[in-house]
Amino acid sequence: MNLSILARDGKPIAGSTLKKFAASLDGSILEPGNNDYESLRRLWTGLIDPRHPALIVRCSGESDVVRAISFARNNQITVAVRSAGHSLAGDSFCEGGMLIDISGMKRIEVDPVAGVARAQTGLTVGEFDHATQGFGLATVLGECSAVGISGFTLGGGLGRLMGKHGVACDNLVSAELVTAEGSLVRANAAENGDLFWGLQGGGGNFGVVTSLEYRLHPVGRILGGTLTYPISAIRDVLHFVDNYMTEVPDEFDIVVDIGNNGITALAHGIMEPIVNLVVSYCDDLQKGEAALRPLRSFRRPLSDSIRSMPYVAMQSLSDTRPLAEYGSSGASFSLEGGFIEGLGSQVIETINGFLDEAPPCFWITAEHYLHGAASLPAVHERAFSLRRRGYTTRIFAGWTSPGEADRSAAWVKRLNTALARFSDGALYTNYLTGVEGDAGVRAAYGTNYDRLVALKNRYDPDNFFSSNRNIKPDSTLR
Repeated sequence: MNLSILARDGKPIAGSTLKKFAASLDGSILEPGNNDYESLRRLWTGLIDPRHPALIVRCSGESDVVRAISFARNNQITVAVRSAGHSLAGDSFCEGGMLIDISGMKRIEVDPVAGVARAQTGLTVGEFDHATQGFGLATVLGECSAVGISGFTLGGGLGRLMGKHGVACDNLVSAELVTAEGSLVRANAAENGDLFWGLQGGGGNFGVVTSLEYRLHPVGRILGGTLTYPISAIRDVLHFVDNYMTEVPDEFDIVVDIGNNGITALAHGIMEPIVNLVVSYCDDLQKGEAALRPLRSFRRPLSDSIRSMPYVAMQSLSDTRPLAEYGSSGASFSLEGGFIEGLGSQVIETINGFLDEAPPCFWITAEHYLHGAASLPAVHERAFSLRRRGYTTRIFAGWTSPGEADRSAAWVKRLNTALARFSDGALYTNYLTGVEGDAGVRAAYGTNYDRLVALKNRYDPDNFFSSNRNIKPDSTLR
């Protein structure tokens, strides 16, 4: 092992010091040139992150996280934290410095009597769902099985069950984290309640969260699948959906995809533009049939795959492997996120107006209509403040030819900017990509931002954890 790393002031850290640190870990250290090091730089999109951490610390448990943070702080080393690496903004890596990798921490304990699960934060959504579904239970998690539970939940967490049970952070019972000082802290309604408030939507700003305890709900077979229409039907379909969503029951969820989704599992191999509705109803199947009947019958689709299925089967519909294969083949992407309050006429005409000039590979997503229990809590009840009806959006373009890069990226940016006027200024923390800057972070937290700054001042006044959708400390508020 030939470890080498610089402190933030540019001074090298002695090799003997690094070797002593490595020997103290139950996990392992990876350095550039190691095969596992290179594989960990591959993102969920299949792309390789361009940054090169000087060290990757693969933590086997909470004690390794404590040691890594203490070592980094004492030696003035920049850090980033990685679980599943799905951050759209690339928060999971750093150039130089130390990457604290918690993806191997996957212990989960399910208490079906109490209806709770305590999980280490290296778990993915798919791994968590499979563990709890063994007892016929689930919590609110995302629809992509490869997403890590930690970043998803700490950013709020929108998923198929949220209309009935609230967003993911609404279902948190407690959390354990290692602070910037290297202390292991427990936070819940009774202990460190202010910190617990901040973890319910405030992202990775206050420490490395090592375990999360969730409230579970009975979830058995559900009614779900896709309805696919030709792109020529976009106006009819979106107008119907816009009206239909005003009356849907809390148990209903929808994701609207527009484009040539051939690199996703939802429409694998279909390269002509389509409109795809991914729907689910998580409760009594007969009630679900009645609720979905108007949507399934207003217009004949190209295909209708809606059926009764296990919850985990519905969750795996949005598998990202085709996208990762596309990225691994040498493709590049441009992706931006936003929010719209509805799919009214102006939104529909805006989207439709961009279709004629769309790049060869694109999609536009409006997903997880916020309604029911997801929109009930008061804005100040938790750090997560997106409590209004509407859809989070993502706009994507991919290309394999360098000649398509500028055109594709410009199209994504122009469409996202055009749709922003229908957001009323709202943004979803987990869909920030970094292009929004500090103003985007402020918009995502809204009126909760100042309280979050005060928490940052208390728990991380030096901004040790800055590779995130960063809430910057403010010395004037101390």
